[in-house]
Amino acid sequence: MTISRTDTIAAVATPPGEGAIAVIRISGPDAIAIGGSIFRARSPLASSPGFTLHHGLIVGTDGREVDEGLAAVFRAPRSYSGEDTVEISCHGGLFVTGAVLNVVLAAGARRADPGEFTRRAYLNGKMDLSRAEAVASLISSGSERAHRASLAQLQGRLAGAVEELRSELSRLCALLEIDLDFSEEGISVVGRAEIERSIRQVKERVERLAHSFRAGKIYRDGVSVVIVGPPNAGKSSLFNALLKESRAIVTPIAGTTRDYLEESLMLEGILFRITDTAGLRKSGDPIESEGIARTMKSIEGADVVIVVADARGGEAKVVLESLPLTAAQQVVLVRNKIDLIPGEPENVHVANEAGRNCIVVPLSALTGKGIHGLAGALINTVGESELSVHETVCVISERHAESLRKGARSLSTALESLGTGMTNEFVAFDLREAVSALGEITGGITSDDVLNSIFAQFCVGK
Repeated sequence: MTISRTDTIAAVATPPGEGAIAVIRISGPDAIAIGGSIFRARSPLASSPGFTLHHGLIVGTDGREVDEGLAAVFRAPRSYSGEDTVEISCHGGLFVTGAVLNVVLAAGARRADPGEFTRRAYLNGKMDLSRAEAVASLISSGSERAHRASLAQLQGRLAGAVEELRSELSRLCALLEIDLDFSEEGISVVGRAEIERSIRQVKERVERLAHSFRAGKIYRDGVSVVIVGPPNAGKSSLFNALLKESRAIVTPIAGTTRDYLEESLMLEGILFRITDTAGLRKSGDPIESEGIARTMKSIEGADVVIVVADARGGEAKVVLESLPLTAAQQVVLVRNKIDLIPGEPENVHVANEAGRNCIVVPLSALTGKGIHGLAGALINTVGESELSVHETVCVISERHAESLRKGARSLSTALESLGTGMTNEFVAFDLREAVSALGEITGGITSDDVLNSIFAQFCVGK
């Protein structure tokens, strides 16, 4: 898809629905002329300087009044998109907002595609590609840590780190090429040991950035937690205790939960997506059997599996052995109903159950005793290293992480070339490959297909 940069676009920039106000954004070479043609104010928009706000009436091309509102004028290049821009604030509501947008479109603007305003900002040099992507990440942030990571990227910290690495690699390329020019005269400009040391230092930094995506993915998507166990083990009671509300139905009848329930829980700035599931047992009931099948399916995509078992019985081993767990999944074993065992200890500890290391949490979902220990155990499944700040930036995009991994592979090849005695041309070629890979992050080297894919994920109006 080829996006025109010569026409004027418009879209509603606020969420749909009833509200106090809505904002219609107009951007492009004719934005001020179009805005002025449908907005009657004391001072014409066409002669107004940038960063001015005007009160007036919004009128259709037939002269009929549509609404009363405000118009903000921004003149290129000092606007979000880098183009002339008018933002009309009108009354909120689906009908009113749609009517005002239709007036703008009838006056000559084109309806904007998803992310087109931000795409124009990128193309007009208002921001690099990583900062443009951070706009969408910031809007969709579901937790404090996701917000902080997105804001850091929007402020250019990732771009700064990447450009610093690219600059160092370009310097090394230049040294290798200069050394090649003087080699025929027997003059060495730079030692290969020094080049190798510098490449290793850059490679380490690139790999560290790439590794930060593990934490970035947690910040962005949250941690998927599935609660499983036999019927009447207290899964739904635990679910309600974690959420501090009666979200799941709890009865003494086995098999009450037939389908799964999903809710979100925030712990220390991390989003945990908690799923309560049907009890695991053999059943001839087709509905309950379907619920159990869905339980098994939900386990496959979980980061953390909470296995709930009655502290008085030995069912934990049987349940663990029946689950389709992977090596990467963390397991928390909840020994529930300790209120029925006098003197039962509450200490959270790590133990080997059914051949697997588990965080064991004794608690009572009924009384709430020990529930704080479970919250702490969930935080611990993320790991201290994942909760720490990775230098000054944390990668939150799979695309960025893959570009960093690609760059690290090229640097590994460069080190191999040095180690096998290859000439400077081959080493420099590998370094340029790394520079190109890192350039994909900020948009220095990016195809239209990549741009289309990125901005298609944006909402219309941004």
